[in-house]
Amino acid sequence: MKLVFEFLKTGDMVYISHLDLGRLFLRVLRMSGLRPAYSQGFNPHPKMSFALPLPVGVHSTCELLEFEPEGVFTAAEIKAAVERVNERLPEGVRVTGWSEKAAGVTKSLASLVYAAEYEFMCDDIIDAPALLEVFFARESVVVKKRDKKTGGETEKDVRADMLEYRIIKDLPGRLLATVRLAAAPGHTLGPMVFFDALCEGSGLDSAGLVVVITRTKICLHKTWL
Repeated sequence: MKLVFEFLKTGDMVYISHLDLGRLFLRVLRMSGLRPAYSQGFNPHPKMSFALPLPVGVHSTCELLEFEPEGVFTAAEIKAAVERVNERLPEGVRVTGWSEKAAGVTKSLASLVYAAEYEFMCDDIIDAPALLEVFFARESVVVKKRDKKTGGETEKDVRADMLEYRIIKDLPGRLLATVRLAAAPGHTLGPMVFFDALCEGSGLDSAGLVVVITRTKICLHKTWL
């Protein structure tokens, strides 16, 4: 069987890395009785993965973790194990729901992700609705990205990866909006890259602004339950 946990990551825990988060869940799952199974071969690794890595510093209410436990468990046993997991997780990380992955779905959740939605909240931004409207009306949005292999910088047009936006509430001097960004292989736009591009394209000083970003939804290509 394969299980999917939905969990949140907030508070000071937003500053731990993706790798550290994986180590945290591996240890807690072992202690809870839902020890992940391991692959075979020369270098075994736990059959556990996240749907979409969360950037450091970004909050989330919708993270997805899938794993294959050793053995088969009833719903009551899983529910009890989830309670033990939450008892052992540090403040800021909590499992909010779980489900069993359908046997017919062989693809990983990571391969089914095509986008993610983020809530941006930032003060000292005047007329945010008009600012976003103008920014999304642009035909091209070029950002600089660092090449992991060479270490140099390359330019990329990310306009096609900016899918849509919605103003949550029009407040004077505050940006409060949800933005959907692409999150498919080769077409992933991170929320901080988007915000920096928004500031640069709008004449704002991103270094002088404090933005709170929360991932609110991970969009999958099809129903996996």
